[in-house]
Formats: sequence, structure tokens, C-alpha cells
Amino acid sequence: MKPLKLTMQAFGSYSKKTTIDFTRPNQNLFLVTGDTGAGKTTIFDAIVFAIYGEASSGSNKKDGTELQSQFAAYTVEPFVELIFSEKNGEQDAVYTVQRIPRHVRPLKRGSGSKEESERVSLRMPDGTEYPQKETDRKLEEIVGLTKKQFMQVAMIAQGEFMELLRAKSDDKKVIFRKLFHTDLFQHIVDELGKRRREKLSDMAEIRTVCQTEVGRIVVPEDYEDAEALQVVRKRVLTSDKLSVTDMEAVMAALEKLCHMLDEHKKNAQKAYEEAGRLRDRKRDAYTGAIGLQKSYEQWERAEKELAECAAAEKEIEETVKRIAAIDAAYEIRSVYQRFSDVENTVFDMEERLKEQLEVQPELARIYRKASDAETEAKRQQEIELESFAKVSERVKKALSILDKIRTAKKETAAGEAALKCAETAEAQAEQQLKALEIQEQKWRKQVEELSSTDILLERWKRKEEEAGEIENAVSLAKTLQCDVKAQKRKAEKAQQEYSAIRQKFAGKNAEYAAKNTAFLDAQAGFLAREKLKPGEPCPVCGSKEHPHPCDISKDYGNLTREIIENLAREVAAIQQKQQKKAQAAGSASDLLAEKKSHLEETMRQLQKRMAKSISNVPEPLTQERAEALLTGWKQEIEREGAALQKNAEILIQIRNSLKDIDTRKQSLKEAAEREAQNVVNAKTTLAGSRAALAGFEADRDYPTAEEANAALAEAAATKNKKEDDWRTANKEARAAKERLDHTGALIARYHKELPEQKEERDRRKAAYEKSMEEKELAESEWKDITMKYLRSETDRLQAEVEAYHKKKATAEGMRESAKKAIDDRNRPDLVELESAKRQAEEQLAEAQRELERFKDDYKANLNAYHALAPKMEERSRVMREYTRLDSLYNRLAGKVSGSRMDIETFVQRYYLQRILYAANARFYEM
Repeated sequence: MKPLKLTMQAFGSYSKKTTIDFTRPNQNLFLVTGDTGAGKTTIFDAIVFAIYGEASSGSNKKDGTELQSQFAAYTVEPFVELIFSEKNGEQDAVYTVQRIPRHVRPLKRGSGSKEESERVSLRMPDGTEYPQKETDRKLEEIVGLTKKQFMQVAMIAQGEFMELLRAKSDDKKVIFRKLFHTDLFQHIVDELGKRRREKLSDMAEIRTVCQTEVGRIVVPEDYEDAEALQVVRKRVLTSDKLSVTDMEAVMAALEKLCHMLDEHKKNAQKAYEEAGRLRDRKRDAYTGAIGLQKSYEQWERAEKELAECAAAEKEIEETVKRIAAIDAAYEIRSVYQRFSDVENTVFDMEERLKEQLEVQPELARIYRKASDAETEAKRQQEIELESFAKVSERVKKALSILDKIRTAKKETAAGEAALKCAETAEAQAEQQLKALEIQEQKWRKQVEELSSTDILLERWKRKEEEAGEIENAVSLAKTLQCDVKAQKRKAEKAQQEYSAIRQKFAGKNAEYAAKNTAFLDAQAGFLAREKLKPGEPCPVCGSKEHPHPCDISKDYGNLTREIIENLAREVAAIQQKQQKKAQAAGSASDLLAEKKSHLEETMRQLQKRMAKSISNVPEPLTQERAEALLTGWKQEIEREGAALQKNAEILIQIRNSLKDIDTRKQSLKEAAEREAQNVVNAKTTLAGSRAALAGFEADRDYPTAEEANAALAEAAATKNKKEDDWRTANKEARAAKERLDHTGALIARYHKELPEQKEERDRRKAAYEKSMEEKELAESEWKDITMKYLRSETDRLQAEVEAYHKKKATAEGMRESAKKAIDDRNRPDLVELESAKRQAEEQLAEAQRELERFKDDYKANLNAYHALAPKMEERSRVMREYTRLDSLYNRLAGKVSGSRMDIETFVQRYYLQRILYAANARFYEM
């Protein structure tokens, strides 16, 4: 900052408007001179007041009405206006600040006075006026120094130069940092420290990872170097620092252990595969034996049923004969019925002939002719009736057989469908078994992939615990921050009270000193000009030249010792209060510093702790930033925990599914075996149905029911036609008999018909006797049969015969199927085969457990080895980087023995030496 022009009015000792133009001298160095009390310091007070709102003195701060000139009327408004320039790149930016101090002015109306508040305005280089509320902050930003720093380096008040010299190193460093812009070097040191801490954190993380992976190493009890490996493993796990020697020993032993476990795993795999093949052979043998045993049982059932059929064969033959006898008896009965009808007709004719013996001539001829026609028609009708009876019987039997054929076909189709369903079910059962085995492989692969979930979940829990502890630390920091703010308010209040009492003491003390000196001078007759002797230094400024010594004021002529003593007592009382206020302010400041230190230490510890777990943690760390980082990290932990919980649940579900996998596989195997047996049973049933169908096909007279019904309809039509012919002939005979004399006609007809009727009777009788002879049944026998059995009884008996044949055909089919399945093999011993199968399964399970154990041990150790190998390489790289950063940091931060100066201090001293050298050279030249 370079002052260009200063204007003062009613300010300090300047009652009138006074302007000082700093651009008028033509040299770079100029001197402000004047008598003591003439107002030299006021110029500096005005510059500092314009910028900061306070006077320049650090021990005697003046502001407000104290700065208002006592030599100007209250109607004159006090103000200070400073025009100064500031470098902005290569250009000089010119600013104008005007500040009006708090002052007293007379009221515009009436008598009395009023105190006006302080006002300030800042005009920017572009002519705009900066907002008043932000002006003080903007001025400090433009100058680049606080008022304290400004007073220490740019404008040092009288007697306060020692404060800069006695300032703490840290305070001087801050001042010089703003003057020389050396913060870059501190940033370099801070960045090196940050990177150094990051490498320390990386090494700690590597140590944690290595210890975690070493903790996951599984050492088998039968391992030859188990004891040595356990010892070095324990040292690694319990050590606070990671020993490279121990880790190399662990890596070498772990590599050897992995080779050993790999060999054991391969051998166990071979044993497991051999046990699996043995189990498969024993299982297949047992499954085949079950099928063979069932074939034997099927063969025995078939033999038993065939034996039953053989035992019932005679009875069935008797039934067949009985069916034939019943059919023959009813056929004879039909012929006998026709014979009985003719015999009844002959008897009727003989009776009527006796009654109509007188009716003969023409009526006899007509009657004979009509009778002949009727006889022939009757004969044809009877022939057709007999033929219709046979056709009807045959069609009825054929329709029954066709119904049975349809039923047999349905049963055959049902058997084929059942066989197809059984084969489909068998295929589905095998597919389900195969699918379950594939699913088991997938589940076991998922278990291997998710095997590290438990470890990751434990790490997540530790993260969650760490987050909880960090949250407690953040809460503590927040509490400490609130305490610091409260203590700061107390300290500021104490400082304000101390400043007020200090100003009061300074004013009263100055009054006492002035009046006491004046009183003593007046008593001694010692004039002020006599104190300043040529060639002797001034007690105030040290100058040996006194061109204008100040005369003693005559205002102190009425001073008395009593007044001086009263002033001394007032000064002592105020000084005592000042000491108390100073002690209170000092205590409050010390307590504030202590709380700030505690807060800063807490925040540093919190930053270190958060940096271990959270990336991009700034340094220094604020409480608000810590809360934001913690919130984000907790959300990340929650997401990570949700994913791990989900994986853990999936792993539990898969493990639960694998618990009963063997039971499910065995159940599916048994289901497949049951479905295979169902296929065998369906094939046997289908063979029986087909055999029965073949038997019915052989007994069929008509191809279809339609053809049978058509034959029956044709026979019925012929029968009906013959009946119609007979009825017509009979009608004509009756008409002829009516046209003739009734009696004669009838006698003639009877004479003509009676012999024929008798002949027909004899013929039908012969047919009846021939039928009995052909059927080998006497009259009493067939009558007995027809009385004993209904005509429909043959259907029931035929059903029994057909059931017998069906049972026999089914049994024969079962016997042939079982014989083919047995294929001359001996009956198996299921107990022995089941025991062998169970033993093979136990051997397989044991081999599988052994293989899984080696697999788990090998996988865990191999994963640990693969995880440790890159970590050891990473540790070597990080250690080299840490060593380089640590050396550079200690050197630049001044922490090397024999070189305790940090680089920023070195650069500041270098700059200061150059400045002092240049200043001394300039003074020498001047």
C-alpha cells in the first residue's frame, strides 16, 4: 500500500482542513518533522484510522470521540480521507477511503448535543462505491494485513517497535508470510507432511491387510512344518509393526504349504472320482437287482395266475358247454314252437272239417287254391322267420363282441397312453435328477464365490464400529467448538473491559504525569526550554537539535499538591482495576487458547483417524466438513453393508439348500426307479389288453356294427315282406271262403289243407326231431334247460369265459415279459447289494469330505498367498516413497538434527537480509 494524499479535518490536533500530498517530494524517502505535540503522530493515526477505524498506537488505542479535535468547534464535522494505491499486477489501483469518526455535534434544533455514529465509504478504482457494511473487510483484504500486522511492519507507533521484535516466531512468520508471500513454501511442507502421513496410513493399511490375510491361513495339523509356521504366523499377527523377515518366512512356508495341499487335493480328487465310479457301479447293480427282483415277483404272480387258470379250465370248459347247450336248447325250442303251431293248425282244421263237411264244390276248389297260396306264403314266412331268428341271434352276439372289441381297444389305447405317460414321467424324473445335479454344481460354485462374504462382513462391522467412534469424536469436536465460541465471547468481553479501563488509565495517568511534571517544574522554576540543551539528546525523540522547544502551558498555574495526590490516588485505583481486568482478560485468553488448542488437537486427531478410513480428508479439517465426510462415509458403509448382507443371505440360502441336497437327489432317484417300474407295469397291462383284443377279433362275425345292423335290417325286411305276403294270401282265402258257401268252402279248404298241414306237421316234427338229434338233446333235456336258464344267461356265462381268457392272456404276457427281463439271471440278494451300495456311498461321502477339506484349505491359503504377494510388493514401493518423503519433509520442516530451520523461515530470513542490505545501502548512499 502506498499513500498518495491524506486529508484531515477536526481530527486530533488538526482543527482545520489539512491536506498532505505524498506525491509532491521528488525523492523516494522523506521525513515528517515537528515539535513534540505538534501532530506528527496524528498523521499516522489518521492513515491507520482511515484504513482500520482505530488510531495507530497499540498500547493507547483511540477511536470515536477521542479522535475529534478539541481545537475545532463542534459544528465542524471531523473526517479523514486517504487516497492510496495498491499494486494490481503491473498496474497501480487507486482507492479512496473516507472515514468519519464517532463524534459529538450540536442539535440542529434547540440546545444540547448529539453523538453521531462512525461512517466509512470506499471508492474503488473504477469509481464505484463499495458497500459500507463490507468496507472494513475489503480494506483489510486490499492492504493484505491486519491492523496489528500493519502496525508491526508498515507503520510502527512510538515505543512499540519492540513489540515486533519480541513477537513470537509464529506471529512474525505470519507477518512476513503476508509481506513476502512465502505461504507457497509452507504449503510445500504441508503437502509433504500430508503425503508422508498418507504413506504411513497406506503402510498401516497394508499391515492390517497382511495381518488379516495371515490370520486366514489354515495350517493343517498333519503339516510337517506346522509348528514353525504357527510361530511366525503368531508373531506377524501380534506385532505392531510388519516384519519383512517374518513376512518372507510366512510367504515361503505358505508357498510350500500350497504345493503340498495341491498335491493332496489332486490325490483326494482321484480318490473321490474312484469312489464315485464305485458308488455308481454299486448303485446301478442295486437298481438293476431291484428291477430283477420285481421281474421275479412278476413271474411268480403270472405263474400263480396261470395255475389258477389251469385249475379253472375244466369249469370254463363246462361253462362253454353250458353256453352251447343253452343256445341249442333255445334253438330247438324255436323249431318246436313252429312244430307246435302246425300241429295246432291241423287239430283246428279237423275240428272245423267235421263242422263243415257239407261245404265242398266250388268253394272247395277256391279254398284249395287260396289255401295253397296261403300255405306257400306261410311256409316262406316261417322260413324267413327262422332265418330272421338266426340272423337276429347272430347279430346280437356280433354286437356284443363288437362292444367288447371297442372296450378292449379303449383299454389298449388307455394302456398305450399310460405307457407313454409312464415313459414321460420316467424321462422327467431323470431330467429333474440331472437338473438338480447341475443346480448343485452351480450352488457349490456360488458358495466358493461368496466364501469371503463372512470376512468382508466382519471388516464391514469394524468399519461400522469405526464410524460410530468417529461420530462420537465429531460430536466431541462439535461440543468443544461450542465451548471455544462461548469462551471467545467471554474473552472478547474481558478484552473490551480491559481496553476500556486501560484507556481510562492511560488518560488519567497522562493527566497525572503532565500535571505532576508541570507542578514540579513550577515548584522548581524549571522551564521546558531549559530541559532541552543544545547537543544533548531529547528524552522523547533522542534528537540533539532543538530548533523549536515547546513552552510550558500556563494552564497548570493553579495546581496544588492536594490535587496531585488526589490524581495519584485515582490513578492507583484505576491501575488496580486495570490489573484485575488484565488478569481476568489474560485468564480468559489463556483459557480460550487452551480450549482452542484442545479443539485443534482433537480436530488433528480426528483428521488422522478419518484419513485412515476416508479418502480426500482435507487438512486442516473443519467440524462441518468432518460431519459431511462422516455422513457420506456412513451412507457408503450402509450401501456396502446392504450388499454384504444380501450376499450373506444368498450364501445362507444356498447352504441351506445344499444341506438336504443328497436327500433330494436320493428322492429323485427313487422316483425315477418308481417311474421305471411303472413303465414295466404299463407294458405288461398293455400286452394283456392287446391279447384280449386279438381274441375278440378272432370271434367277430361282422367287421362293424353298422354291417351287423344292416344284415339284421335286411332280414327283418324280408321277414316283414313274407309276413305281408302271407297276410295277403290269408285275406284272399278268407275272401274266397266268404264268396262261397261258407261251409262248403271251408270243408273244401280243410280237405285240401289238412293233409298238407299234417305233412307240414310231420316235416316240422322231423325237423324238430332232427334238431334234437343234432343238438344231442332230448325233449325233456332242452325243456329242462329252458326252464332252468334264461336266454340272457349266456351273456353272463360268456363274460366269465372271456374274463378267464383275458386273465390267462394277461398272465401269459406277464410271464413272457418277466422271463425276457430275467433272461436266465439268478435271483439277486438285495440285502447284500444294498449294504454294498451303502458302503460305497459312505466311502464316497468320506472321500468328498476329505476333498472339500483339502479344497477349502488350499483355496484359503492360495487366496491368502495371492493377496499377500502384491501387498508385499506394494509395501516395498510405499516404503521407498515414504523414506523419500520423510527425508524431504524433515529437511524442509526443520526437524533434522543440526538444521532446525524450516524452509519458509529460511526464505523469509533471506528476503529480510536482502531488504536490510538494500535499505542500509540506500541509507549509506543518502
